[in-house]
Parts: sequence; structure tokens; C-alpha cells
Amino acid sequence: MILKNNLEKSLKDLEMRIKDLKQSNEGLRSQFKNLEEKVKEREEETFVVPKTINNLEEKKPKLSKKSLIIVKKNLENEK
Repeated sequence: MILKNNLEKSLKDLEMRIKDLKQSNEGLRSQFKNLEEKVKEREEETFVVPKTINNLEEKKPKLSKKSLIIVKKNLENEK
């Protein structure tokens, strides 16, 4: 009888432990999913920023050699 009671208690303890582990596992999965989303956002940011810089560089006006010489002379004269 004592052995049966001990086995039943052990079984209930194991069932509770399994339940606790399942809940913990769900929490860890949720944290992992959140981290994956953050990594994806960062990857997108690191892709977008250089692309934006390249787009801005392409849009900036290009100066001719003559214009560059004039700008350089003006800068030298300001000194």
C-alpha cells in the first residue's frame, strides 16, 4: 500500500514537472520568435541604410571639372 502511494505521488510529481517543462518550453519558443523578428528587422535596416545612401549619392548633382576648379579657387580665396 505504501509503495502504491509513493508511486502515485511520484507519477503526479512527474506529471506536474512535465506540465511545467511544457510551459517553460512555450515561453522559450516565444522568446526565440521575438529574437528572430528583431534579427530580421536589423538585417532589413542594415540593407536599407546602405541602399538609401547609394540612392542619395546617385541623386546628388555631379559637378563638371570646370565647376570643381571654380569651387576650389573660391575655397582657397576664402582662406
